[in-house]
Amino acid sequence: MRSRMLLPCLILSAVLYGCGGEGDKTGEVSVPEVQQADQTEQAVENEGESGQAEAQPIPVEVGTEPGTVLGEEEVILMQEGESVSVPYNRIQGMDGFTIAYDPETFSLEASEQELDFYAYSYDADSETPVFVKISETEGASAESLADQYVVDSNEECLVEEVTIGEGEYPAIWVSYAEGTDSNSRTCDLYIFRYNERLYTVQMDCFVEAYEGMGAAQESILSTLRFDEG
Repeated sequence: MRSRMLLPCLILSAVLYGCGGEGDKTGEVSVPEVQQADQTEQAVENEGESGQAEAQPIPVEVGTEPGTVLGEEEVILMQEGESVSVPYNRIQGMDGFTIAYDPETFSLEASEQELDFYAYSYDADSETPVFVKISETEGASAESLADQYVVDSNEECLVEEVTIGEGEYPAIWVSYAEGTDSNSRTCDLYIFRYNERLYTVQMDCFVEAYEGMGAAQESILSTLRFDEG
């Protein structure tokens, strides 16, 4: 049973649980609901028939470098009963996946091994950003790697099996906080395997920034999409 309650962050009907928490992460955290806006009239028609519009995959050319912008997606963030439309850039990731983010909130650094999304605007005096890092990882299994992260953290961790991304890919979630004051950092690790490759997603945030930035971090991971064609 979960030791804290989370409201799901919904993007394109994919469910993502977790991303930092306040204090010892046992309090209730309210996460805004996220869903992609309709892109075409056909999507609107589909929505009328099925109750939900389907995402239109963006074709990816072979050899596209990580970080390349593939297109723009209009995303509607639902928070406290109000909707805010935000343009997200969908970019090429490593090894055949794509992911989307808000370029007005996060800056991007990309390489063949890692995608890094950074945000400094939450605290102009801090040199340590809120970030999301996605990297390919060495390890025998997601389970063994999660165990190692728990040991290395030297903190009391919450460990659960969850699903992430648009394809609801199975992952192991490791979550912990380094303290209880507003400047304490929280860390969420998602470890998953896809096509024999092992990936780790690390999300670092601050307790005081979590209410807004934690949801923004989750929205990035929730757009993860592998090319299954």
